[in-house]
Amino acid sequence: MTRSSKHSFPYLAALLLLCFSPFSLAAGKPAPRVTSVVVQEESIERSLTAIGSLTANQSVDISPQIDGRIVSLKLAEGGKVEQGSTLIKMDDREQSAKVSEARISLKDKKRQLDYMQTLFKRKAVSQDELEAMQAEVDRLRAQLSAEEAILDHYTIEAPFRGTLGFHEVSLGTLINTATVITTLDDLSSMKLTFELPENTLSKIQPGSSIAATTEAWPDVQFSGVIETINPRIDPVNLTFKVRATLGNSDRKLRPGMLMRIDVAGPTTTALVVPARSILFSGHQRFVYVIDDESIVHKREVKTGKTLGNQIAIRSGLDAGEHIVDEGIIKVSDGRQVSLPQEKQVVDTGTKTEKSSESRS
Repeated sequence: MTRSSKHSFPYLAALLLLCFSPFSLAAGKPAPRVTSVVVQEESIERSLTAIGSLTANQSVDISPQIDGRIVSLKLAEGGKVEQGSTLIKMDDREQSAKVSEARISLKDKKRQLDYMQTLFKRKAVSQDELEAMQAEVDRLRAQLSAEEAILDHYTIEAPFRGTLGFHEVSLGTLINTATVITTLDDLSSMKLTFELPENTLSKIQPGSSIAATTEAWPDVQFSGVIETINPRIDPVNLTFKVRATLGNSDRKLRPGMLMRIDVAGPTTTALVVPARSILFSGHQRFVYVIDDESIVHKREVKTGKTLGNQIAIRSGLDAGEHIVDEGIIKVSDGRQVSLPQEKQVVDTGTKTEKSSESRS
């Protein structure tokens, strides 16, 4: 080998390295075609989920206040009754006699009182004697009221308008105060009671709207309003009870039903991007931002909640910036891309966030 060839070899090797380097190869390739999306700020409605059970607007077990034998029965199972309708009458002959006796005794004492007042005006009786007779009249009047109240207990009436349940009694049945004859439920509206975690207390308030579903009617969504929030927090579960009211004009809802509830929370705004635009590397998240020269720049971002096929961005991006949407695996930091058309997020309205803090 000559001296000149020894000196030319390093230059030849450097030239070959330059020609076949990745940068040289990349420079000869066309820019990858990708689509872009504009980072936009959208409204997000925080939603809490829970499980609750239904009770009737009004509900009562029909039981007698006294012991007795049924002589009249008007209980149509599953039937509707009006407030004040007679449901059951018991044998009240003995009590009716006591009421009549009390009326007669009161009437006789009132007659004696009238006569004594005449004598008092003639100074034939003393003031004490007159007051004693007046007290006796008052006592008998109170006794008559008590006997009439007991007589009323022999007739059981509907305390409110509602729907009757099943019963296991018949004419002639002897019943007592421990007997549950039937049930009466006001189904015009329903109370829905559920629990939420303590850390969601600031996110709801009376008047907040809810949406509820049940397995009995899987294709129907029932809407309601939160009426009250229990002032006490359960110290064991760290939850609090909430009660909402649901309309039930079609009578589809029944007491005891289990329901899944979505509680509408406060509406906030946040930057959102398609989930496919995010690169994951351990605990870090990245996007590719496109500048005015169609060159992409890798940038770290902080993400928030997942909203369907989009993700909220807490920091790292500004509204109006363009990022790579489809074709993210084709690009690398600092490389120029081809943008055949610009793809933007279409605002379809307020997005609902399923809070991870909610109880299910």
